Amino acid sequence: MYDSLFQISSVTAVFGFLVAVIFLALIYFLFRRKGIVSLDPFENLYRRIHEDIKFAVAPKSIQLSVSANELIELATEIWRIEQRLAKVADALPENHKKGLENSVNKLKRYIANYDVEIVDYTNQKFNDGLNLDVLSVEKDPSITVPTVKETVEPTILVKGQVVKKAKIILINN
Repeated sequence: MYDSLFQISSVTAVFGFLVAVIFLALIYFLFRRKGIVSLDPFENLYRRIHEDIKFAVAPKSIQLSVSANELIELATEIWRIEQRLAKVADALPENHKKGLENSVNKLKRYIANYDVEIVDYTNQKFNDGLNLDVLSVEKDPSITVPTVKETVEPTILVKGQVVKKAKIILINN
C-alpha cells in the first residue's frame, strides 16, 4: 500500500515539476519576445545597432500631414478651376467673370500663405532636367524645340520643394 502511494506521489511530483517547467519556459519566452527579459548583453547591443542602422538608412523625405496633403489637392483643384474658367470666360458676363477670377485669386492667396505654389508648364520650352511626368509625345515637324503642349496636372511646390510632379503632353519634331 505504501508503495502504491509512493508511486502516485512520485508521479504527481514529476507531473507538477513538468508543469512548473513548462509554465516558467512559457513566461520566459513571452517576456523575451516583448523585450522585457534579455539575458544576453550582445543581443541588446545587436538590437540597438540594428535600430540605429535602420534609422540611418531610412529615406529622408518630407512627411506630410493629412492637412498638408489636402492643401496639395486643393492647389490642384484651384488650378483646374482656373483652367476651366479660362475656357468659358468669353461666354460669361463681365461681372460673373470678375467675381470668379476674384474667388480663384483669393484661394491662390490662401494656399500661398502656406508656401504652396502652383506651376503650369503649358507652352514652355521642355527641359529634361524638369521634374515632370510626360504622359505622351506628339510629333510636329514645324516645332524646332520640344515644348509642353498641355499641362494635364500642375507641379505643386511646398516651401520650394516638389511634392507633386506635373503631368504633361509634350510636342516635339
